[in-house]
Amino acid sequence: MSQHGKLFAILVLSIATIVSGLAVARQVIAVTGEVDAERLNRAILDFVATKNPQAPIRAFQGFPETLVAEAGRANVDHCLGLALAEVESEFHHDIVGSAGEIGLFQILPTTAALFESSVGPFRRPVLARNKRDLGDLGDPTVSTRFAMAYLRDILSRKPTIREALTEYNGGPAGRHPHYYRMVMGAYVEILEHPELRCRYREIPKKPAPLLTLHARL
Repeated sequence: MSQHGKLFAILVLSIATIVSGLAVARQVIAVTGEVDAERLNRAILDFVATKNPQAPIRAFQGFPETLVAEAGRANVDHCLGLALAEVESEFHHDIVGSAGEIGLFQILPTTAALFESSVGPFRRPVLARNKRDLGDLGDPTVSTRFAMAYLRDILSRKPTIREALTEYNGGPAGRHPHYYRMVMGAYVEILEHPELRCRYREIPKKPAPLLTLHARL
């Protein structure tokens, strides 16, 4: 083999080695990512079981990954979503509120109906005297998708988490301003669980009126 042929063969072998190494690295990263995701899913399920020992964990199997994905779409911490579910239902997926709110995130069927075009259709509940069928909103994954879509919509109109949570609970009129403190209190406790991998981020504060006034002078 000529000198040029040897160099060419070495070059081809080197490229093949690099490509093979990259493929292995990608595979290792993918496997590591799957393991990390599984650990987070298990941590979330364990948290649910701690807060509600009677929770049928089988019903919550798809809840962790749905929560993480949908909270990401809403650009909020998935741990804030956990706090919201804890305050709304204490992780009872089959609870019905006094106004007809259903499930983990206490979603009204009329509210969920507003987001069918983006989330997808859902089976309506039947809450009659002789029949109690929660429909799809009794499924934690479905409840999560609609709740996060609703929160995402509010955040597109409201500048702060405080205002968004107040509207989530009390409507545009914000009838229960204390609700924000309840959710954030639960959130602060959840932040103490490193295994839940909370993605806390500071919400930018609005400039104080006095500073704004000085800036204009």
